[in-house]
Amino acid sequence: MTTKTALIVDDEAHIRRVLEVKLKKEGMQVMMASNGQEALSLIQENRPDVVITDINMPIMDGKTLCIQTNPLKKEKTFLTIVVTARIEPQDNVWVNALQDTLLMEKPFSPMEILQKIKSYCGEPTEWN
Repeated sequence: MTTKTALIVDDEAHIRRVLEVKLKKEGMQVMMASNGQEALSLIQENRPDVVITDINMPIMDGKTLCIQTNPLKKEKTFLTIVVTARIEPQDNVWVNALQDTLLMEKPFSPMEILQKIKSYCGEPTEWN
């Protein structure tokens, strides 16, 4: 089985770091971006298996990133996990309209994110 690749997109370095440590411990390759613009380039170039993104970020927010990358899922599907400090009712609407996209509220458990990734990828325990 091939190694899974994740992209963590958040303007808060400590959140990126916590997720990076957890995912690398599970054998995943991890890329990071601090805003949606950086993430868009990484997604187009690398086609990760999972994108974990915050909504509120400078330069390009997570909603714009998700909408712009959704068409790429027709070529190669990937899971997008959108995390935000406060879920607004309209967030559920746009997230549900996108393919393979989940919404989670901060603070989140890295273990919960890992379980969602494993469930999506059909991985019971091990990545490799």
